[in-house]
Amino acid sequence: MGGAETAGDARYQELFNGADVSLWEEDFSAVLAALDGLRASGVQDLRAWLAAHPGFVKEAAERVKVVDVNEATVRLLEARTRDEVLRTLSLSRSRVFVPQTSKAVTAELLLFWEGGTRLELETELQTLGGRRIEVMLTLTRPSRERSNRVFVTMREVTAQKASQRARQESEARFRNMADHAPVMMWVTDATGRCIYLSRTWYEFTGQTEAEGLGFGWLKAVHPDDSERSGAVFLDANARRSPFRLDYRLRRKDGEYRWAIDSASPRFGLNGEFLGYIGSVIDISERKQAEQERERLLTAMDEAIRLRDEFLTVASHELKTPLTPLSLKLQTLARATRERRGPELLERLPADLEVMQRQVKRLSTLVGELLDVTLISSGHLRLALEPVDLGALVQEVAARFEGESQRTGTPIQAELDEVVGQWDRGRLEQAVSNLLSNALKYGVGHPVHLQVGRTTEHAWLSVRDEGIGIPPEAAGRIFEKFERAVSERHYGGLGLGLYVTRQNVQAMGGTIDVRSTLGQGATFTVRLPCQVSSVNAAREQAS
Repeated sequence: MGGAETAGDARYQELFNGADVSLWEEDFSAVLAALDGLRASGVQDLRAWLAAHPGFVKEAAERVKVVDVNEATVRLLEARTRDEVLRTLSLSRSRVFVPQTSKAVTAELLLFWEGGTRLELETELQTLGGRRIEVMLTLTRPSRERSNRVFVTMREVTAQKASQRARQESEARFRNMADHAPVMMWVTDATGRCIYLSRTWYEFTGQTEAEGLGFGWLKAVHPDDSERSGAVFLDANARRSPFRLDYRLRRKDGEYRWAIDSASPRFGLNGEFLGYIGSVIDISERKQAEQERERLLTAMDEAIRLRDEFLTVASHELKTPLTPLSLKLQTLARATRERRGPELLERLPADLEVMQRQVKRLSTLVGELLDVTLISSGHLRLALEPVDLGALVQEVAARFEGESQRTGTPIQAELDEVVGQWDRGRLEQAVSNLLSNALKYGVGHPVHLQVGRTTEHAWLSVRDEGIGIPPEAAGRIFEKFERAVSERHYGGLGLGLYVTRQNVQAMGGTIDVRSTLGQGATFTVRLPCQVSSVNAAREQAS
């Protein structure tokens, strides 16, 4: 029987001393006796009693007898031998225990008082070399038969605790920096769930922490951008790669602002993926500037296109009257050189008519270009005088009589006498442009001219029975270089109606068009009979 016990003790010592963790066997007999004495004296709430008698904790620590420690404890306490450790603990336990250790002793006393069997906590000790260390202490009461004996394990966690504190301090510094940064900051875990949003995020979006964390931040993103933004983020999270995206973010006042969200993955000391750290910046002003710049660039791609198109058309249109004019002059010059007098006299009237018509067309084209230049530069001036609108229209119509007869397009007029203060030259140009268009697009059908007045306005209408104007073109034909039809078929610079509207508006009037495709168009000009002095003064000043 004795041999079995000796073999068991040897085995126990082998295991005890071979353990890598610090092991202590302690005798709490004296401590238990002291606790029994307190209970007998009527103490019921030990925690409150210990708070009122702090010296008892130190006394109880001195009453604990350390029966044995293993070699791992010798290394933990930086001692030379087990005997040195045991001797130190029996003679001067304060060399090992520090003030912070009293919290562990208090917890041990409460464990015994309440009949517990296991306790685990963190505490501090001091090695025999004077170094403070942090340990994870586990206290166990193995059996009721040996309830006065306690086994304690200690594992140093100094490095881990220092790392944890450093990480906490670093996180606290980051949060402080992020909360005061001019941008919104965020952090996610490895699954992609948001675990931190800076104060600036909550101030901007109005979300609470409960609403924003996890994937709740997506609820602040515009519904049209939310799905795409979430997909981009989760894809980057799966690949653990940096990402950058733009989306509209709802501000707490309900306005959506453009924001840029960019982030980089973060990794631990061992290379493990921890998640992302990123920032969100309000870029609405920059976005608006970019959009405005794009709009201006588009308007310029467009202006250049119109310019090139106009130059092409202008070149063609200016050459068109010059070609027949040049041919007629060459023919007349040849007939003169060859002294073909009778033939020359016979054909001269017709040739002169052709040349006059082409010169008139050329003059009109050049006049339109000059007018556009004046209008664009703000130098269009009015010379107001009494003008009979009906008589003026009659004069202009007479100038087109030759073309009317030549093309079989009769001009029918109903003209009342209507006198007002207008610029005669500008008014003649407007009527000429409208009548010229009517003869061009209504060729072979009558053109109807009417002049009348209402209580406040004089009016002129020019109606043709020609091809008409498509509805989608009616709103733009008064703009520069615009036409309702191709210039290849009808020619012109696309400036006549633009100049006409500018002239009419300069005199305080309006012009509009009504048309049915295939049934002609009616242009109506309305003019105040007396141009206001304010309007006239403005035009004169310009």
